[in-house]
Amino acid sequence: MLRFAVLGAGGIANQFANAVSLVEKAEIIAVASKSAERAAAFAERHSILNSYGSYAEMLRNPDVDAVYVATTHNFHKENIIDCLNAGKHVLSEKPMVLTEAGAKECFALAREKNLFLMEAMWSRCLPALRKAREWIAEGRIGEVRSANSVIGFNAGNNTAGRILNPDLAGGAIYDIGVYPIEIVSALMNAPVENILFSRRNHPVTGVDACVSLILSYPNADACIQCMVNGNPKEYTIVNGSKGFIEIPASHSVCEVRLHGENHALIEKFEAPYQNGFTFEIEEMIACIEAGKLTSDINPPEVTVECARIFDTVLGTK
Repeated sequence: MLRFAVLGAGGIANQFANAVSLVEKAEIIAVASKSAERAAAFAERHSILNSYGSYAEMLRNPDVDAVYVATTHNFHKENIIDCLNAGKHVLSEKPMVLTEAGAKECFALAREKNLFLMEAMWSRCLPALRKAREWIAEGRIGEVRSANSVIGFNAGNNTAGRILNPDLAGGAIYDIGVYPIEIVSALMNAPVENILFSRRNHPVTGVDACVSLILSYPNADACIQCMVNGNPKEYTIVNGSKGFIEIPASHSVCEVRLHGENHALIEKFEAPYQNGFTFEIEEMIACIEAGKLTSDINPPEVTVECARIFDTVLGTK
């Protein structure tokens, strides 16, 4: 049984807690928030024994094996380092960190401490995405030539909220661009060799409201667009020399469709789920049981590469 603590008691943490209740080999035994009242309310909601108004106090609990980091993006790196230094395995919400240097630092510390660390990119762990990768590996669409992916929503005009606030690492590419970047990387199964982009910023806060990317891989290119200022049709498509794979959603992947010549539908794979976070939790448990410090499904190289794309688009280092 992997005994989790939840660091941060916001909305995403509730989804994680609900997922843990569905996983046989996991349980949550503690939650910490900067607000003791908020932590206590979260603990009562999810029947968690221990609640703390201090992250440091929670990390001193010897019964905690692993921590799920669910704070806002700007705090992830600091929280991950504190957890690793306290001897805890870590599953950190996406984006795990904001820069390539930060990603490398966190994975290096995890190796030094002999602890497991993974970005909580749940989409890469979903059965339907794994089926799409299987089709590509089997040559069902021939040689991969290109990919296209769009994701987005309209965040409105709350400039103090998490999505549009630069102090909370707001913006489109951090919040949702991470999904298509890392999903496409799973389908391409190759490193990015070149990055081109166009960025349109929010007129008030200056965060990226819409980002268009062209990522060049060794044998194909991917066009990716993410936005928090519109309501686009979301989709991901991988085009090959003999057909294409269509994914109707750009992050909540529960269906994939295989098309052949003349766009004919050859096969459809559906894998609905109650809570998609269960798959990343099960992957973490399987890795730790096997004595692994990282995941093959969601490896450090992907997180580092995605952060390098952040650096390029946002001018961070």
